[in-house]
Amino acid sequence: METHGRIGPAEASAALASAERSRARVAWTGYPAWYWLTTAAGLALLPLTTLPPAWLGVAICLAVGIVLTRLAVAVNRARGVCEGWTGSAMRAREVAVLYGPSAAVLLAGAFTARLAWWAPIAAGVLVFVLFAGTALTLGARAARP
Repeated sequence: METHGRIGPAEASAALASAERSRARVAWTGYPAWYWLTTAAGLALLPLTTLPPAWLGVAICLAVGIVLTRLAVAVNRARGVCEGWTGSAMRAREVAVLYGPSAAVLLAGAFTARLAWWAPIAAGVLVFVLFAGTALTLGARAARP
């Protein structure tokens, strides 16, 4: 944006806030609710892969990873956003808030899988609730004007 006069602090602050709201809308809106729910379900399946034999668990992990990757690419194409693998409109803080708690629960579920048979099931349910709840909340918050 080109300006010919002086810009006051209030005007500069308002312009920066507008740019931040625009960035958040690009990062979060446009994703349908089913995308977040499907991704959460895929992530919730990962702790359950410790229950079957090792080869079957690895095969399920690979299949879930491929499906989630294809789903993300398809949804981004449908949104008309081409963010690529390295760049995204999501800030590092937003990525940490979205994936951090779920990753911690996944790791805890993996470590406790041998202690109790129900630990992977509890971890899967908790991952689904954490990821879907966080994603839907952040998406709804960004959609507000």
